[in-house]
Amino acid sequence: MSFKKNNLAVFSLMILLCFGSLDDAARAQSGNNFKLDPARIFWTDLSFRAKNFWVEVSTDVQLRSLSASKLANVLPVSPRGNPIKPLATEAAEMTIHTTIEPKFRSAVSIDNRIWFDPTNGSALGRIRLRRGEDDFKKIYRFTRQGVFRHRIEPKNKKEASLEPENWTDIKDFFYPYELAAQKCTSVTEPSLLIYIISTAAIAQLDNQLWLCAFGKRQLHGVQLRPQGFERLEVSYLEKKSNRSRQQKRQIQALKIALTSNPMESVLNDAENFSFFGFHTDIALYIDPTYGLPLRVSGSIPAFGKAHLELREVNLRMHTD
Repeated sequence: MSFKKNNLAVFSLMILLCFGSLDDAARAQSGNNFKLDPARIFWTDLSFRAKNFWVEVSTDVQLRSLSASKLANVLPVSPRGNPIKPLATEAAEMTIHTTIEPKFRSAVSIDNRIWFDPTNGSALGRIRLRRGEDDFKKIYRFTRQGVFRHRIEPKNKKEASLEPENWTDIKDFFYPYELAAQKCTSVTEPSLLIYIISTAAIAQLDNQLWLCAFGKRQLHGVQLRPQGFERLEVSYLEKKSNRSRQQKRQIQALKIALTSNPMESVLNDAENFSFFGFHTDIALYIDPTYGLPLRVSGSIPAFGKAHLELREVNLRMHTD
């Protein structure tokens, strides 16, 4: 690896994660009440691939900085609640492009664009666009009292072939929650867990990492637990500036299990939690020296077990 080792960070992460199940008192102390250091993250772009007999999945992640003063130009206005604002002058933007190609069904493309506070992982806003099946565009604004969603869908098959600007099935929703009652000091977004894990080594926590994350329509309590080390065969292209090299080696990866529970909501039926398309048996495998995500695994509905393997990474310019 061409960038600086950070064994102390890994030790801190292990300390944060290696506790047992949280009771309510411990959970109240730990949920999202921590600080992250954006300077600790080494990557700006990640590309993952997965393939089994039933489906092929590709996921590309980009991480960029954004001046907080420009957020008003991209975030919708919520008719209710007090909008979440970043604590610093810099916000962050994560874009995730996923393509799902089933063997016997049409391909689906999903784009997520998420704005968040890089110092604590709090979500500010999100845009989700799905094309190919069950088409929709959903725009979210996170507030202290709940999440506002502006939903746009095609009203028929004819409209589905058009661009989202021409869809006419439009409806607004507001999904309320009570952060204090649910022991959440702030709310993150599921996809941001990959950022949080990469930067959480300096989080000021007394117990394992426990988070409140808003999925599509409700809050979920999420726990990240270490499951020991597993030997992985990794092969990915490492890029930095105008240089690139293939990394192919064995590594003892730290396995972190992700579990979730739906919280109280206005929904009649609890929604399924989803992280990068996986619903159950979710685990992340991390390079224990650099905090680099190497694999995301889990079960995809209707397709079974799959592994998203890191295939390419772009490193930050200041890494050594």
